[in-house]
Amino acid sequence: MNDAFRFAASGSSPKELITRLQFGTTDLWPEDVAPSARWRYMADLLDSDRGMLAELDGALSTPVVDALVATAELCRQSATSSVPAADWQYLRRALGWLERRSSGVDRALIAVADELALIGLDGVEQDFSIATWLCMDVLDRFAATDRTVAYWMQRVVTDASNTAQQQLHSGPEGSECAELSVAV
Repeated sequence: MNDAFRFAASGSSPKELITRLQFGTTDLWPEDVAPSARWRYMADLLDSDRGMLAELDGALSTPVVDALVATAELCRQSATSSVPAADWQYLRRALGWLERRSSGVDRALIAVADELALIGLDGVEQDFSIATWLCMDVLDRFAATDRTVAYWMQRVVTDASNTAQQQLHSGPEGSECAELSVAV
């Protein structure tokens, strides 16, 4: 977790943290967290047992749920390999079609999926700050539980700590082992 965010999180409510993310006064993700960890986090934020689909159960239309499940799947694929740009473009077209017929919570979640599709298309500069802020804002506005937002904020701390520990424990031997397991 970013040190500025850790300081902000220590004395702030989830609502205040969301506002700080929105206005760019603090960054959630530290620079050393691998994009694969961020992609997995975003996928889990969409469709895990504590994700937005579970929290907003019953408030979403079936086509939007399907689009978010597809978005989460593309995020998971992006964590392990490159996803073709055509897949992200197809998702954006579907989201554009859904947005014309949606309102309220559906539209907010379509914006989240669209932002993730833009990140996937960008390929080089994968900035997850807007997508993360949109997710937290949706959870805050529609799920109305500070515990849920706090859970996802804590997940960033856990993911960042795990990444740092993996980097500490990966030496030359670790990278050689990883190459052998891929070769096998």
